[in-house]
Amino acid sequence: MATRYKIVHVMATAGGVVGGLEKHTLELCAALSYTHEVHLLADRAYQNVCHQQVQFHPINFGLSRWNPFLYWQIVQTINQIQPNIVHAQAGKAVSIVRWLKWLFRQIKFVATVHGTKKDITAYAAMDGVITVSQQLAEAFDNHPHLKVIYNGAKPSSKLNNQDIQQLRASLLATEDLPIVMAVGCLAPVKAFDVLLKAFVGIEAQLVIVGDGDEREALQQLAEQLGLSNRVLFLGHRQDVGSLLQVADLCVISSQREGFPLVMVEALQQGCLLVSTAVSGVKEILPPNLLTASNDVQGLHNLLYVTLPRIETLRSNFLPLFLRAQQELTIEGMAERTVAFYSELLEGTHEG
Repeated sequence: MATRYKIVHVMATAGGVVGGLEKHTLELCAALSYTHEVHLLADRAYQNVCHQQVQFHPINFGLSRWNPFLYWQIVQTINQIQPNIVHAQAGKAVSIVRWLKWLFRQIKFVATVHGTKKDITAYAAMDGVITVSQQLAEAFDNHPHLKVIYNGAKPSSKLNNQDIQQLRASLLATEDLPIVMAVGCLAPVKAFDVLLKAFVGIEAQLVIVGDGDEREALQQLAEQLGLSNRVLFLGHRQDVGSLLQVADLCVISSQREGFPLVMVEALQQGCLLVSTAVSGVKEILPPNLLTASNDVQGLHNLLYVTLPRIETLRSNFLPLFLRAQQELTIEGMAERTVAFYSELLEGTHEG
């Protein structure tokens, strides 16, 4: 019988925003909770979106990472739980728990790296490091316990033809245009301004799914570029998987990424994808579907040559669709994470 672990995840995001990091953590905790005792230390704003089998512990992560009361809250909670594993998700959480590691020598501390880091000192102090792409792992070549675990996603239910037609019609200003979809928080790192500039002269409907501080500026830019009637800002949506089923093409324009969930979701839904050559994506897509970051003309050219070839390219994507559906799942991600925990706790090793 498999060992049942007590696992604490620490997610230090404040304010209740649910982006890729937060979605990853919440879904991983939920998947782990079916076979292990899982606790999540996070801002109170996430309590309502935490799976009912995960034991939630509200921590005020709005406090400075140097606030003694923040550390006191976390230490008291870990003392109460007495876990086998403390797993910190991304930079702020890792920078906090690194100082607690020495208080709990019987516990193994794990960190997940979700994006490129200039300073890896805090991560290097962990007992184990997980990166979400091979490229990110290169910075940790000397770490004795390193594992690459790609992000997984839960495939959405397939829409029937009538639902597809209705949803597609709701997104189109002009019936004949193909739909190009971009998904992500409206923040500078996602480079939606570059995407809008690249979209000038592209005969398609651009649908941007997500919200954030840049929304108003991006809407103004779309108007200045004469794209108002061909760009639709949907805001935050819970039905991203369904939306991707009606898109002809998904585009990632980011300056940097770890292993973007939207890539996994698009491929699981059978949606073709082009992207900037960011970490993670380069390990899945072939070079002819990539362009440099912050390159308006390069992204324009990629969209221009790809859209007329959608049906021709579809057969080339079939192995990618299958891989995403079979390997890049929440369950697969959880299984590989538990195997890594076992390696740390019990000295087992998977090749």
